Amino acid sequence: MPLFNLRWVNRSHSVQDWMINNGDSFTLQPDHERSVNISINNDYTYRIVVSTQGGYAHADLTYTANTNTWALASVTPNEWGLAQGNGIVTVRCLLEDVIEVDVPMYTAQVPVFSAVEGKVSYPAYQLYEDNTETTYCSPKKVSNHDVGKEWVRACIAAHPGTSCYGKPWISEDQSGTIWP
Repeated sequence: MPLFNLRWVNRSHSVQDWMINNGDSFTLQPDHERSVNISINNDYTYRIVVSTQGGYAHADLTYTANTNTWALASVTPNEWGLAQGNGIVTVRCLLEDVIEVDVPMYTAQVPVFSAVEGKVSYPAYQLYEDNTETTYCSPKKVSNHDVGKEWVRACIAAHPGTSCYGKPWISEDQSGTIWP
């Protein structure tokens, strides 16, 4: 009977209310997590709903006993992230408040381009795609190529059986599965 540590993580700037179909419900402050140890021996799907002020997102976290793997499915995949390895399964939600009162105005910044057209310079988010077509992204901007290379190496090590498919890249946009 496999043992897992399930981690529910708020990766937004908003307070999130989580409801899991097994009856568990809780509130997570920004950049906080809740974890639970479980033993599981059959296929099982957790239905997850997260709400913020004026917004909500839902996803299904499915365990397949035959392959001992987890999968996350949602109609809003940009609001979610899944990482798994060494018995730890982490589900991240990035859902922000939709309705805000007295929100300060922000202006978009244009990315700084290097001498080579189309290349974003550091600091930027480090990304790579693995051989399962999962795109991983660093949780914060990296300061240089060496830091990015170390992050890719650590991310691959944390996801056994995967390898880098093509060259890693950097971007001003944080997209894909945020790790860790």
